[in-house]
Amino acid sequence: MATIEDLRQKVSETQPEPAAAVTRELLAAGFDPMRLLEEGVMSGLNDVGTRFAAKKAIVLDLVRAGVTAKTCIPLIEEALPRGATPKNQKKVVIGTLLSQHNIGKNLVATLLSIGGFEVVDMGEKNTPWDFYETAEKSGADMIAVSVVFAPALDKFSELLGLLEEMGVREKLPVIVGGGVTTQKWADAQGADGWGAQAKDGVDLARSILKVAS
Repeated sequence: MATIEDLRQKVSETQPEPAAAVTRELLAAGFDPMRLLEEGVMSGLNDVGTRFAAKKAIVLDLVRAGVTAKTCIPLIEEALPRGATPKNQKKVVIGTLLSQHNIGKNLVATLLSIGGFEVVDMGEKNTPWDFYETAEKSGADMIAVSVVFAPALDKFSELLGLLEEMGVREKLPVIVGGGVTTQKWADAQGADGWGAQAKDGVDLARSILKVAS
């Protein structure tokens, strides 16, 4: 019988088909999809990221890890229970800031949608102005930002400054997450919330926008 650690190992070793096979086996055995996502897939991705930071992996390994994760995530998404759409559905704009790395952002977007939010997914490589413009045009209630590499840290600060300058900061709470961010950094920037894991985005959105779970 496969275990969640087996799934983590397959993702860490960047083996797409074996990872997908283990995911199917664990789901069929009744494992919690969120545990598979967090303790299996995301932990495996983190292993590759740690090796890369220690110069024990190359960029191609990161790409392969992403491909491996993408074979597992749709299977997990299908198994996640979806809540009913609330009457006063809240709208969240989400995107990555500058970077094209989108796995974490996509997970948060999926979980927000499953959690009953209307999601406007801006995709990747967005600028602060893109976030402001999309939020205003769509009538968003919140902005969720993925920051996954260092140059985007300053751009996040720029985004908050732009929202302030345009007079919409008070009505547009901004939450952030990503590999190069921390709670301390987010607090210092003035973000309304920070998440270490994909599921945190949903909890933050519910809390800040006062949406019942």
